[in-house]
Amino acid sequence: MKKGETQGLDLFILPMTNAGLSLGQKIAKAFPKARLYLPADLKDGGLKKAAKEAWKTRTPLVFISASGIAVRTIAPYVLDKASDPAVVSMDEAGRFVVSLLSGHLGGANSLACEIARILGATPVVSTATDLRGLPCIEDVAKQFYLTIEDTRSIKRVNSEILKGGRIIVIDEDRERRSALKEAFKDGPFVFRKTAPKRGAGVIALVSASTNVAPPVSLVLRPKDIAVGIGCRRGVPLKEIKAAVEKAFKDAGLSTSSIAKVATIDIKRDEQGLTGYARSLGLEIEFFKAEELEREMKGLKRSRFVFDTTGAGGVAEPSALLSSGGKKLCIRKMKTGRVTIAAARVPFRS
Repeated sequence: MKKGETQGLDLFILPMTNAGLSLGQKIAKAFPKARLYLPADLKDGGLKKAAKEAWKTRTPLVFISASGIAVRTIAPYVLDKASDPAVVSMDEAGRFVVSLLSGHLGGANSLACEIARILGATPVVSTATDLRGLPCIEDVAKQFYLTIEDTRSIKRVNSEILKGGRIIVIDEDRERRSALKEAFKDGPFVFRKTAPKRGAGVIALVSASTNVAPPVSLVLRPKDIAVGIGCRRGVPLKEIKAAVEKAFKDAGLSTSSIAKVATIDIKRDEQGLTGYARSLGLEIEFFKAEELEREMKGLKRSRFVFDTTGAGGVAEPSALLSSGGKKLCIRKMKTGRVTIAAARVPFRS
């Protein structure tokens, strides 16, 4: 993590003593949105409550305490690489800052280094690739906002890196592939548009497609699809989610690649729609009827939708406007009371 890159990052800072509190105050100055707890806040179950909230919101935790206290506190909540937040612990003398959990995907390694820089402390990072000065597949995922589909496959890829092997990363998107090459040009990764016909070795695939065939070892889902949604009044979240999942399944695309959710502005008060966007950790984009109507050129119009909303369609034009692109990857698909469409979001470095 570069100097200053963590500015504005949400943190829970947990000092167990007054000596630790003074260190916590120094850290909080560098992270304007950090929540600094007082030692008194962490008594009588307060520490466990803070940890539970961190897991719910995936907020990084900074313990200023013995590492044993941190370990015992977080133990009931630890799940996996994909969902655990970053956890860092440091002694109250401010000598060492330890990356304790979720070093790569959660960002604990870079967070420990940043806090150590702020305090003039020594960062302690024990992940194998970092010890050898090598990038890992999680670094690729984190830097380019890619989701690793099956975190169990990380071990095979990183083991190959530690053995001195090469990892072939396949990505059809020319712009993103070029940016990946530039970012990791000195590492163990080879970036290609298509897989080699023979002697493939370990392959990582960057794709929203669910049609993945061997010998792919690991799949990285890019956040590059905008979903446009139209629905009747009062449709609940579960019905919208089911319609989106059906449309993506039929199109052979992963919902893990959803980057944006969009609809018409008269749906601002639809709890099912807004709740679905929140369930993905996304804000929903709203467009005016006239904006959608202008985007209808070349799209199939609906008289009913026009009479109801003032636009000839909702799902398709909102997907296109939200994506900033010109191509639909899912044409409007109606499931019950919900209509879904999707468009690719062009990669921009």
